[in-house]
Amino acid sequence: MKKTLFIALLIGLSFSARAVEFNILDFGARCSDSELSTQAIQRAIDSCSAAGGGRVVVPSGTFRTGTLVLRDRVELHLSRDAVLLGSDRLEDYPFLDVRFKTRFADKSYYTGRRELLRYRALLFAEGCREIALTGEGCVDGNGGAEPFQLGNDAGSRASLERPILILMIDCRQVSLRDVRLRNSAYWMQCYLACDGVAVSGIRVFNHCNFNNDGIDIDSRNVWIEDCEFDTDDDAICLKSHDPDRWCEQVVIRNCTVRSNCNGVKLGTGSLGGFRNIRIENIYLRAASRNRIRHWQRDLEHIDLPNTMLSGLAVETVDGGVSENIEAVNLWMEQVQTPIFIKLGNRMSREDSLKTSLRNIRISNVRATSHSRMCSSITGWPGHPVENVSLSNIQLRTTGGTRSDEVVTSVPECETEYPENNMFGFTLPASGLWARHVAGLHVENACFEVCTPDARPDVVLQRVTDAGLSRIRTGSESRRPVLRVDSCQRVDCDASLVLSH
Repeated sequence: MKKTLFIALLIGLSFSARAVEFNILDFGARCSDSELSTQAIQRAIDSCSAAGGGRVVVPSGTFRTGTLVLRDRVELHLSRDAVLLGSDRLEDYPFLDVRFKTRFADKSYYTGRRELLRYRALLFAEGCREIALTGEGCVDGNGGAEPFQLGNDAGSRASLERPILILMIDCRQVSLRDVRLRNSAYWMQCYLACDGVAVSGIRVFNHCNFNNDGIDIDSRNVWIEDCEFDTDDDAICLKSHDPDRWCEQVVIRNCTVRSNCNGVKLGTGSLGGFRNIRIENIYLRAASRNRIRHWQRDLEHIDLPNTMLSGLAVETVDGGVSENIEAVNLWMEQVQTPIFIKLGNRMSREDSLKTSLRNIRISNVRATSHSRMCSSITGWPGHPVENVSLSNIQLRTTGGTRSDEVVTSVPECETEYPENNMFGFTLPASGLWARHVAGLHVENACFEVCTPDARPDVVLQRVTDAGLSRIRTGSESRRPVLRVDSCQRVDCDASLVLSH
């Protein structure tokens, strides 16, 4: 992946220097947290685009609005202390006239054919070119309002009526810079089938409703840099809703990520797959608030009140092909499972037999986890995860598993929803468990436990072509131990092996 591609992308998106300004006050917008300015702001956006493009300025103050439709070559600029406040009425967010058709990954409403999307949104664009959201102001979705309390989208289709804060479909050259995004009624932002998305310096806070993701990407040529996310649901989530299209050429770097679910996640939607993804210099920890999730109460062996599920989750479970995924320099605190990699068969479709997950490189990871759900790499019978490399890994876990609690047999769960707790709350290893993997290389890895643990540090089951070197423990009194079960061609120091 060439960095020059993304530099050119960023230059192409920096069109504000030539921008003619259109102040929303000149089109009748009122500074008010109760009176709607939707029509006035929309007139400013339409006029700006009709004039050949420029900057629509939201001055300091609070401006209440329903759905706004962005246009070609329009930069929506939020001045310092400006707030676009979403209306608290569903009727101010009409269902959007979306032309784009796609498929859904969730088998509860997967039909096998392309369907029109039915969405509401605060800021919407489809088929646009050169659009931007910039400035030091804030977009507040008002998502905690009573009309938006419609439950979790996993339990009710009615909940899907909640508006997304930002929805962009089939757009080219999209830029977000420096803005604050708060309190969406649903996902914070979704970029579907876009080409060229640059997100830099934004701050996301999303803790007022269910499904409060930070950013959802199903696009190509994407750059996310120097951002802060603090979310109740998955913070940075890549998705692939179309079997004929990859989510690809994505760089995520220099971000602080806080979440009550997964920090950086590829999946669950994975019909097409993920290709050429690079993740680097990410600091991950539990979210600052915990209104909905109560993992310590609802799960077992969680030793902190607030934790993130998985720091890095790579999931291909809907028939897609995922390859060339690299993660470098990850620091994790307050996580349950540092690394979760899963190839599954959730859809049970015929074309899922072609699915694959391969060429994953993870290096320079420092993590402290707070559960007995260790890092894991798992495929399913006849479908191994291929070519995984872990290097310079230091994982510190709580430990505390007694000999009578050690698990040796774990169900396959290949059709289940992928999550770090899908196999149970105690996994076979204290540090790393791999099953159905072809080509696994672990080099310079340190596994530590805070309290004595009867499990091996590393457990390999049905793994072929594995190489382990410089595996060590942080305790001088406890040597690293490897358990090998039904494996072929495992190259390691024989003194490490507990059993075959």
